[in-house]
Amino acid sequence: MGIANFVFRRGAIYTWRRRIPKRADSAASNLQVSLRTACPWTARRLAVIVTAESERVFDRMGMEGLTPQVAHEWLETVIREELERSARRDRAAFHLPQTGNPVESAHQDHLAGEALRLIARKGIELELDEDERRELTARGYSEADLERIDEYQVILGRDAATEPVENRIRRRVAGIAGKERISGHEFFDAKRIWLNGRAAALLSSKAGLDRGFDDAMAMVGRLREGKPLPSAEDAAPPAPTPEPAPAFDPALQAVADRLASRKEKRGRVTDKTAYQIRKTAELLHEATSIEDIRKLRQEHLMAFSNIMHALPPTYRKTPKERDMTLPQIIAAAETAGRKQGLSAATINRNLGFVGQLIKHARSEGLSLDPLLDTRDLRETDPEDDQDKVAPFSRDDLRRIFAGPVWQGCQSAGRRTRPGDLVIKDALYWLPLIAAYTGARREEIAGLAREVIVTEDGIAAFHFRPTEIRRLKNRPSQRKVPIHPHLLELGFMEHVTQAETGQVFPDLKRRKGRGTLSDAISFNWHKLLRAQLREDAAKKNFHSFRHYVTDELRYRQDVPDLSRHHLLGHAISSEEDRRYGQRTPLPLLKPLIDALPRVF
Repeated sequence: MGIANFVFRRGAIYTWRRRIPKRADSAASNLQVSLRTACPWTARRLAVIVTAESERVFDRMGMEGLTPQVAHEWLETVIREELERSARRDRAAFHLPQTGNPVESAHQDHLAGEALRLIARKGIELELDEDERRELTARGYSEADLERIDEYQVILGRDAATEPVENRIRRRVAGIAGKERISGHEFFDAKRIWLNGRAAALLSSKAGLDRGFDDAMAMVGRLREGKPLPSAEDAAPPAPTPEPAPAFDPALQAVADRLASRKEKRGRVTDKTAYQIRKTAELLHEATSIEDIRKLRQEHLMAFSNIMHALPPTYRKTPKERDMTLPQIIAAAETAGRKQGLSAATINRNLGFVGQLIKHARSEGLSLDPLLDTRDLRETDPEDDQDKVAPFSRDDLRRIFAGPVWQGCQSAGRRTRPGDLVIKDALYWLPLIAAYTGARREEIAGLAREVIVTEDGIAAFHFRPTEIRRLKNRPSQRKVPIHPHLLELGFMEHVTQAETGQVFPDLKRRKGRGTLSDAISFNWHKLLRAQLREDAAKKNFHSFRHYVTDELRYRQDVPDLSRHHLLGHAISSEEDRRYGQRTPLPLLKPLIDALPRVF
């Protein structure tokens, strides 16, 4: 038995060799690397590293999808063949009435096309969901049509999943690509293109019903007027009608600017999110070389996804990388052995922004490829959302607020060192307010004096958009009673004494896209690590929000609706969202007052 898997000795030097698995889709059969050592212990350590790295390399070798050129040629082949089949059916229906009629055949083709489009979008489903039914009904389909589309989804979906069909797709695409076989990811691309191509061809079936009629009418006009008819050789196809100039600039960056500006004006996004929308459009353009959104195709979205999976998470963070192209950055990361692939959350966020760009462009009347769809490119995050940020416990809060910021520090420049000075500034108040409201950090940092209100004798925070900052979304607008401990500590006096309309005037944005709360980040994280030590893992400012959620949900058993109103969560129930009023402050006050004092 060797000293490690895949290792053997050639002369005095150890060598690592492994058979390349089929999933890697390589013409070579083996991968061999000299470990360049005669020491068995060193060879064993190196073998473990090389074996682990080989798994990543083999996975990447089989991860690439179809190239744009192959995808384009395959799509054209699929559409041409489907159009020819439709034409043959039309001729048969016209000459053999017992088989049907061309109008009905075209309508059935249309329904089958809708079914294939849905299968390409979401895979094999047995029934239309409510959103799909509403969409199709709005486009003029009857209830009988929807039932037929359901039937086609089952029939065509099962047919598409059969082994003969899938093998035929593999063979055809391998022939186009000039390969013996295609990888699994290339097959996924090919099958989706096959479904979408057939769908597009079938959905155009009604356009061919009047084929030849315009030519006949033109000939009738010339004969009635006694004009000579042109010979077949002289007849030329009519000049194409030039497309009218679009009302809106179709450049990707221009669409992104309009979308971000529209959202900013409506108060729907923060400055940071608007910036991210624009940067995503830049990345999409750089990854695909597509400038005009009307030329965007599904294969470009796949190429964009592949680029995001290959980029290092910290790309363009250094001055050197700012002048490098994306392929150069990816190659440098591979050479250096750096981590590659943006996080699932970042990939999904960027794909979400691209989906918004597509939707916005269509709303402006720009003509886009109807097959564009980002949903199947989204990633499943391996880590559960609830595990990403751990909640604070009651003991955590006691340890945090036993820190120098609240019990006495040395000076304004030494906030995390014990002393006799208590400075009631943003670093003092923000964590306290978070512990007694569960509000988001920037919601608190951007408080203005005008949103500290008193209603029914109850002092409350009225979280709403102001000139200082926006909110995350509409449900974030809410009123939350002020905890008695905050009042005892002099919060209302602090608000009254604020020299500007900002409750925490010491918070300033350090850069254009920065947040107000960034100003306390350094001292906050330093304090958190000092007070909780190893228990600070996976905990940050947002852990206050998780803590309050747990207190309301488990310790007080607060009704879901009231808890959502306190925390500014979106409400899933249609009835609760549309009808009735928000939980009034007198009913919310006991819930806030019951949160335990932190010191």
